[in-house]
Amino acid sequence: MYIFSEILAFIEEFTNQLVKASASPGFAWGRSGTSPASTWLQNDTVPSNRTGRSVFLSNAIITKVFVANEDALAIKVQIYSHDGNEIGLTLLGSVTTGAVRTSTFDVSYSVALNKQIALRIASDSPNSAQNVVAGILMSGTLA
Repeated sequence: MYIFSEILAFIEEFTNQLVKASASPGFAWGRSGTSPASTWLQNDTVPSNRTGRSVFLSNAIITKVFVANEDALAIKVQIYSHDGNEIGLTLLGSVTTGAVRTSTFDVSYSVALNKQIALRIASDSPNSAQNVVAGILMSGTLA
């Protein structure tokens, strides 16, 4: 009986650690109206280059980017990391949609713990966005 309870305790602890160890949150940004090239997308009403979505995961990797645009026009969206208020602003990567309203991309962009993530319509975007929403899916381990 003692060995059984030891094994059960081990399995429960292992399962708890496994569940606690990994996470895959998603985050979204958007902008109402017309968003020409170089427009920063917002977190609620805050421009993401000023205050972005906080990365609370260790070994974080952005695995997916999605973009929805009111108009079926190609747009280029850039993903950045920074320390807040554009300090240490670093381009992680970009995606360019086709002339469609919804696009999803598989990517692999590493992001450091405690950085902030910002999105913008690229300065060389082929078109302006209209009522755009974009987001990411990230994987990593809980810090």
